[in-house]
Amino acid sequence: MISMCSRHVFLFALLGLPSGMVLAAAEQANGSLSLGYRVDSLDWNIRAVNSGPNILSELEWKGMDISQLRGELSGSNDENIYFRGQASYGWVWDGRNQDSDYAGDNRSLEFSRSSNSVDGSKVLDLSAGLGVIFSAGAADQWQIVPMAGYSWHYQGLRMRDGNQVVWDSSNAALLDIGGNVPLGPFAGLNSTYDAKWYGPWLGADIFLDLQAGGTVFVRLEAHRVRYSAQANWNLRGDFAHPVSFEHRADGWGRVLELGWQDTFSPHYWMWGVNVTMQSWRTDSGIDRIFFSDGSVGVLKLNEVRWSSRSINLTLRKAFAN
Repeated sequence: MISMCSRHVFLFALLGLPSGMVLAAAEQANGSLSLGYRVDSLDWNIRAVNSGPNILSELEWKGMDISQLRGELSGSNDENIYFRGQASYGWVWDGRNQDSDYAGDNRSLEFSRSSNSVDGSKVLDLSAGLGVIFSAGAADQWQIVPMAGYSWHYQGLRMRDGNQVVWDSSNAALLDIGGNVPLGPFAGLNSTYDAKWYGPWLGADIFLDLQAGGTVFVRLEAHRVRYSAQANWNLRGDFAHPVSFEHRADGWGRVLELGWQDTFSPHYWMWGVNVTMQSWRTDSGIDRIFFSDGSVGVLKLNEVRWSSRSINLTLRKAFAN
């Protein structure tokens, strides 16, 4: 039990919660490890501040297949104070990036598009929350836990193996962009876009004890977040490196998790499965560009959108006094 409490203290201290709360909540605890499959997409677009098309450039990372490992610590004390902390890490093994530029409003008059791999991309998520357990039904079959917490999410996105699929010099000329870009694969692309979403959330965990049929649960979270990102566009000689531009915006997110778990051992071992769906979006913000000559330009970040779907198989161990 001492080692288990130490892990709680470490995780919640990492996420910024007072260690005293963690110790108070460690009377009964569950630790779990999950292996899952996840699919993410993220896209953003920008425009000039006062003129030009309402979408000048758009970047999309689409259909990213991710292998995910997730750990969770949860439990309650004798005063029905409930806590939950999660950490997950994912490796992206498939997906595509698309980089498109437009000379007309509403994604019209496209003059450039490249289709690139996402090799080397990764994701990391941390979340922690506290709540109070309310029981209802026969033999307290229902448990409802209103919660408040804080989360931090990271996407380390990559663009590699470049392939130019569209170039229209007549449309490019509308923005006074000259030259000709040959179609087909091009060498040297190794650009990065590192995004972070972080902030508080409100939600609830709901548990229904099915007796011999195990336990089903629902988790609902509404997030209010700050969004920040930094990029290194390695093939742009007119941009500074390693930070070519940055994004800043406020946003929000919704998380829904559905799960089931059951005991398969008299020694508090459980197994289960859960499905998680996430939807995140920013308001408009700032795209700040850093040029190699030291000057700085500012464009408008229209929005950033991130969606995620995952399914996880879980092995859980319960600890109780």
